[in-house]
Amino acid sequence: MGEPRPIEEDISQARQAQLLTSTGNGPTVDNEEQLLAAEFGPADDRGVYGAPAPDGEDGASPRQLGGNTGGLEAMIRAMESWLGTGEPNAIQAWYRERNGADYSGNFPWCDATETRAAYDSDNYQAVCFGKDWAYTVAHAQRFKDAGLWTPMTNGILKSGIRRGDAIFFDWDGSSNIAAIDHVGTVTSVSSDGQYVYTIEANTANVCARRVRVVHDIAGYGRPQYTAAPDTKATTPARYQVTINGLAYGYGAHGDHITEVGKALVAHGFGKHYTEGPGPTWSDADTKNYSDYQLSLGLKGTKAGQDADGVPGASTLTKLLGKLPTKPTAKPAPAPKPAPAVQYEPFPGASFFHGGRHSPIVTAMGRRLVAEGCGRYAEGPGPNWTNADRASFAAWQRKYSKAHNLGWSNSDCDGIPGKQSWDALHVPKS
Repeated sequence: MGEPRPIEEDISQARQAQLLTSTGNGPTVDNEEQLLAAEFGPADDRGVYGAPAPDGEDGASPRQLGGNTGGLEAMIRAMESWLGTGEPNAIQAWYRERNGADYSGNFPWCDATETRAAYDSDNYQAVCFGKDWAYTVAHAQRFKDAGLWTPMTNGILKSGIRRGDAIFFDWDGSSNIAAIDHVGTVTSVSSDGQYVYTIEANTANVCARRVRVVHDIAGYGRPQYTAAPDTKATTPARYQVTINGLAYGYGAHGDHITEVGKALVAHGFGKHYTEGPGPTWSDADTKNYSDYQLSLGLKGTKAGQDADGVPGASTLTKLLGKLPTKPTAKPAPAPKPAPAVQYEPFPGASFFHGGRHSPIVTAMGRRLVAEGCGRYAEGPGPNWTNADRASFAAWQRKYSKAHNLGWSNSDCDGIPGKQSWDALHVPKS
């Protein structure tokens, strides 16, 4: 935060270390714990949400550390493996061993963690362009130089940000690369486009899952993850994205889903439908959309890859000619105003005497009880009694004191006067 920092080409490790600054990087969403618990279940005894995924589930080839064969899910797993890490830590030691004593002590380690996770997951070229990064400004600029940078200038829904992206933050709310404070990895985007879920290191001095909103996000880099040798998915992708306020992907529902299916059929990509297309996104929709993406030259049909069958804004625009928008909800009719409360007019002091029987007396007694002035052993009821008089005297004393009226004991005799009656607001019975 503060003054923008330099953007320099071919920046050295010594210069990166010189430009590092510490920022808070902590939570920025008030209900973050509830959101994370809803997404991942309760935190463990270390406060970590979402246990690390088991290694080796995506069928990737054996690791070639520092290469570029891992793929998106391997990058996510590598980031998850550091959840709960505090400081000082092994990531800092690893980075120091590779890049020298300029990184002594407890230096800011958010981007060093991105580097370590990319290296360990065989995504070093895709995420880091073959270079170690500690200075987030330079790392974001490298994505921009490669044509892989998207500033967060049109909101989360229209930005296209997705799982596996390198997400960069400016806590002052700009999209200026020179003002970037922090970096993490995207794990998902909420279906309403309000939140981006991430894994970030050096956030409140640990590696943790976070929930971020559009104000925090300067932009994102889109790593060009290379597919594992077998790029053909055995199971269709089953996640959702939100584009222009509408959900797409497995389980998404609405007329816009039918519109996509009909367009796929019209373009010759409907062979996986046995019936339909219909309003609920199924595996058949995913497979047909994947075929369409492949026809555009996109590669890789595993979940998270460019031809996995889950739409992006650009392919959807090409298919439909425009991006569907969420229908504007009709404004709810204005609620009818509540009827004005009507109060009993002052019936006169002579109204209050022994033997008086009236629902007005009951309504008055209930108001006295509500004001904390009830002196009733039972009731109140419709008959004027000494308990009513004692209760109203308590109200007169309370009202006089609250308004500095200076009423004497004789003024507060329990027989209502117009001022004290009107102030009590006895509802019409």
